[in-house]
Amino acid sequence: MGEKLSIHFLRDCITIKMSESNSELAGSDLNVNVLSRKALAKNSLINLAGFIFPLAVGLVTIPLIVRGFGVERFGLLTLAWAIIGYFSLFDFGIGRAITQLTAERLGNSPAKDVSNLVWTGLFLMSLFALVGAMMTAILAPWFVSSVLKVTAALQDEATWAFIMLAVAIPAVVLSAGLAGVLAAMQRFDLINALRIPMGMMIFLIPVAVLPFSKSMAYVCAGLMLVRMFFLFLHAAACFHVFPTLRTHIGVARSEIKRLLNFGGWMTVTNIVGPLMMYMDRFVIGATLSISAVAYYVTPYEVVTRLLAIPAALGAVLFPAFAAARGSSTHHATPLYSMGGRAILGILAPIVLVLVVFAEEGLGIWLGEDFSQKSTPILQWLAIGVYLNSYAQVPFTFIQGIGRADITAKLHMLELPIYIALMFWLLNTQGIVGVAIAWLLRSALDAALLTLMAHWLTKDIASASRQIAPILVVPLGVFAVGMMLDETVGKLLFTGSAFFALLVGGYYFAVTSEEKAAVQKMARRLLRT
Repeated sequence: MGEKLSIHFLRDCITIKMSESNSELAGSDLNVNVLSRKALAKNSLINLAGFIFPLAVGLVTIPLIVRGFGVERFGLLTLAWAIIGYFSLFDFGIGRAITQLTAERLGNSPAKDVSNLVWTGLFLMSLFALVGAMMTAILAPWFVSSVLKVTAALQDEATWAFIMLAVAIPAVVLSAGLAGVLAAMQRFDLINALRIPMGMMIFLIPVAVLPFSKSMAYVCAGLMLVRMFFLFLHAAACFHVFPTLRTHIGVARSEIKRLLNFGGWMTVTNIVGPLMMYMDRFVIGATLSISAVAYYVTPYEVVTRLLAIPAALGAVLFPAFAAARGSSTHHATPLYSMGGRAILGILAPIVLVLVVFAEEGLGIWLGEDFSQKSTPILQWLAIGVYLNSYAQVPFTFIQGIGRADITAKLHMLELPIYIALMFWLLNTQGIVGVAIAWLLRSALDAALLTLMAHWLTKDIASASRQIAPILVVPLGVFAVGMMLDETVGKLLFTGSAFFALLVGGYYFAVTSEEKAAVQKMARRLLRT
């Protein structure tokens, strides 16, 4: 019911009407006055599908990969996955700037000017990506031999694996830039038509290589070729949606300064944000062992896939907040409230099940050994993901209205605190302490971002009051769930807690208009 309510409420908040033209984009219709929930719900669900299908493939293939390549090589593969995700730093924030500025201009600028903006951004991204690729390839031998605790037998293989990943950097960066153009034009259907098979390939390439070789170098070479192929597909999609890109190719010097200004602060976020997301596994690999990385990263990879839910909605909200920037701020407040409550309403029961049944789930999936070592890690990380998911709403709002400098400054403030916490808890609690540090960092991030959103727009405080019950109450439920041992008790607790959260969320976190919509839907069901 909570998920259906979120979808119904989403349907009337954002619709962006476009008409394609070689000379002009239909701008007068592209503003917050024609936003509807239907488009937001549709685009959010399409985005969510783009994350869920690769996740389903990962759940099936990860056990095969672990057994086939061994724990140490699998640990190396998880680092390769992290590095691919971290390649976004090499666009120096230009990709996000393209989305923000394009969404802002679609309403009142000629198509030629928007095309020049896009090509200028892609040109800058190409330069940065080539430099990043060369640096990564040059530093790969040092990184493997001096930073990671890789056994001597695997050092050459690991070095070539990272070199193959370095070659893929331009394709990864430019694909992200082109996807940003599609996002600004609300073409999330095309984005996810490419994202779904591309995400599946991350898991299917190792499985395909396994019968022929256990070398991570061949796996990473396969990932590199896949990324290059999808770069061409992204370009074709952009040319189809925005034909002016084919006819007006040029670099506008006047756009460089604005792109670099927004992108500069985004670069800080792109460096520090993923660093805080992924540095834990590198610290474990450098301090303990690659095997310990596998015991930590396996539950991490499972639970952080839930971030697909806020990412799906955030990708749609970002251009909507950017479009609302030129209008009055009250348009953003219901979007903010809806986004936070929809995310938490969907995630609360999922996180509850993960926290309560972490031991049983890991035991069935990966065996008793993994379950014993990884259960508390999964539980702490699941709660951290719940907080981090909510934080995506104020984060997206702040960046959507053009204040990327604020999120960058907050991340710079959080980084030394997180590092100190992580090393302290690693020394006192082992790899479980690293998971606790990740949770505490997520809590601090959520609190600071919320305060900044309130400071920028006072109306956002009313949205936060609507979100608060569904944010705070489940945290107490999760804490109780972590202490349960008996399976029967877990089942009874989960059922009663789920019912209590559903009823409580309905009465305390749902607006009167949404309650009326629920009652109307219930009457329809009863009549049927």
